Amino acid sequence: MTLKTIWDRYYIAIIFIMTCFVLGAVLLIVTVNQAESDYNEVSVASGDSIWGLADEYAGKYKMSKQEFVAWVEKENQIIDGKLTAGEMVTIPVKRMNSDIDSSIQLADK
Repeated sequence: MTLKTIWDRYYIAIIFIMTCFVLGAVLLIVTVNQAESDYNEVSVASGDSIWGLADEYAGKYKMSKQEFVAWVEKENQIIDGKLTAGEMVTIPVKRMNSDIDSSIQLADK
C-alpha cells in the first residue's frame, strides 16, 4: 500500500487521531499551567522562617510540619531554610479563585 491509498481509505480516522493528539496536548499544557498557579504565595516578613510559616498554617494543609518545610524548600529552591524579608514564597495551600472570598483551602497531596 502506498501513502496515497492509505490516506484515501483512512483519511477520516487519521484526521480524528491527529485532532485527539493535538487537543490532548493543549489540555495537558493548560492543566499543568493552572496547577502551578493554584498554590498560595505569601510575602516573607522580617524574622519569618519556614518553621514559623509551618506553625502559622497548621491545620490548613494535610502535611506534617516536616513535610511542609521540605515541600516549601523544594518548590522555592530554598537552601538551609533561609528566607529573605520581602520575597514571595509559594506554600502548599490552595488559593481560592473567588475575588470576594480570600480564604484559603487545603491543597491536594
